[in-house]
Amino acid sequence: MTRMMRLFNRANRYSLANQLVVSFLIIFLFIFTISSLIAYFGILNVLKKNAIDTNQQQFKQNDYNLSVFVNEVDQVSRQLFLEAELQNLINFKSMTEMDSVLQVSAAFQSFTEALSDNKFIDSISYFGDNGFMIRTTAQRNDILFDSTSKVNAFYQERLYSKMKSAGQTLVWFGGFTDQDFNIADTKPMSGIVAKPIHYITAARSFYSNNHSATLVINMDMKYFNDIYNHANDIENNDLYLVDESGRIVSHGDEAKIGQTGAVPEQGYHPAHASDKFASEERNGKQIMSYRISEMDWFLVNEIPVSLFISDILTLRLIVVTMFIFSLASAALLSGYWIRRITKPLNSLTTVVRRMGQGNLGLTLDLDLKNELGILIAQFNKMSKNIQDLIEQKDSIQEEKRTIEIGALQSQINPHFFYNTLNTIKWMAIMVKADNIVESITTLGDYLQPMFKQGMFCTIREEMDYIENYIKIMNYRMAGGVKLHFQIATGVMDYPILRFLLQPLVENAITHGLRNQNGGVITISAAEHKNEIVWSIFDNGEGMSETKLQEIRESLLKSSSEQSSEKKGIGLYNTNRRIQLHFGDRHTIKIQSELQWGTELKFTIPKVQKT
Repeated sequence: MTRMMRLFNRANRYSLANQLVVSFLIIFLFIFTISSLIAYFGILNVLKKNAIDTNQQQFKQNDYNLSVFVNEVDQVSRQLFLEAELQNLINFKSMTEMDSVLQVSAAFQSFTEALSDNKFIDSISYFGDNGFMIRTTAQRNDILFDSTSKVNAFYQERLYSKMKSAGQTLVWFGGFTDQDFNIADTKPMSGIVAKPIHYITAARSFYSNNHSATLVINMDMKYFNDIYNHANDIENNDLYLVDESGRIVSHGDEAKIGQTGAVPEQGYHPAHASDKFASEERNGKQIMSYRISEMDWFLVNEIPVSLFISDILTLRLIVVTMFIFSLASAALLSGYWIRRITKPLNSLTTVVRRMGQGNLGLTLDLDLKNELGILIAQFNKMSKNIQDLIEQKDSIQEEKRTIEIGALQSQINPHFFYNTLNTIKWMAIMVKADNIVESITTLGDYLQPMFKQGMFCTIREEMDYIENYIKIMNYRMAGGVKLHFQIATGVMDYPILRFLLQPLVENAITHGLRNQNGGVITISAAEHKNEIVWSIFDNGEGMSETKLQEIRESLLKSSSEQSSEKKGIGLYNTNRRIQLHFGDRHTIKIQSELQWGTELKFTIPKVQKT
């Protein structure tokens, strides 16, 4: 319980372990709920299907039992027809009084014997078309003759007209009582009206000499109910018979006889003529019906759905108990295991937090064989790399300062040198040596930028510096070096590292034009997106492929390795300065061929910051 309370503590609510536990429990709850519902309704459907299958088998058995009973009643009716007494009663009106008395007595005798031999028969009635009627029950024999009118209500019922239209076929009816067939004019004693007794009725008409009569056999309702309802051991279900109009004709509760039964819609309108069974869930009940072919009736069974789920209630209690136990167990076990699994991650989080506070180079000494192990190993590697990069950055900054200082101080004390040049210049003026004055003036202009502060100057200033340098070199080479500029006007005011181009021009004169006593150096600069593309080309002697490859490898080595050797302000030093300021992507590319010349190309960003 303490662990569960801590799970929802405000301080720990957003920890990864608790989020994983809650997520696991939500997933568990969702899956368990869905699976329980599927199992619940699945079992419910299985129980319903089993009940339907069981009822279908019982319906088939009841159909067989009722068919046997119908055939038995049919046989009894046929035997009564075959006896001469009933045949003669059709002509009762034309008989003498003595013959009529004898025929009626013989008919009563036949009816009594039929009642005695067939316990399921409650009464037998004979209705002639001339208004002559007789009726036999276990207690009495009744006779009624009215030649003037058919006064009995039986003749007014639809039962009589339906029997007449059916010919000599046995016709079944339900919902009638003993009052419908009573032909005796008797009044109940003490004025008490007896409760009507319901019958299941089988009737058959027969003809002779243009006269007709109808034999009506009324079955005992209790006996008839036992034919299809004796094996009904399901409590609270309702098993009964309805006729073709849906009216209940047989029921264990006689008060429901005559009411409308609940027959499934597909029972009235089956998909196939051979479909006798139908089932439908309606108003909380499973309603099943089966067509009794011999009687053209429906046997209906209404079973409350609650009966199907009575056993599921116990199952539901078990499922709920298992759910609570499983949820508690899952919470405890998942909390323990998830916290154990995420413990290395928590350690990693702590180390990352300490690194964020400035403690660099921290590592975790954990050897795990899973994804967290890979993550920790990569973190340790990253931590060491960060520390190495910071140390490397400090080293690069120091190297940049060293290169800048070396580039400036390599001019052999420029202040003293500049003052000395001014003294020599005035001495040459005094002796009127104009060429010496011009040379010294040019050299002074060349040295002047060294006194300016900052690493950067404009491209325009760098071009002026290069022009002064070429003038000085031409004093040595008798004007043999020609300098051409192809600089886009729009880039002249962009900043550039001070003294960046002079070492490259010096390299072109020293290695390209030296043996030719002069040549042409072309310096070009053009904009390309956010960069300036530079090219320094000389038409000197060039170099062999072997020498070119050697220089390329030296440039690559100088960019990838730090060297303690001081390289001066030559090609390699300049390449290193470009990379230190603008990144390793910016490097000098060299192309050269013998007798063609040499071209150096590189790019720098348009805007640079120290």
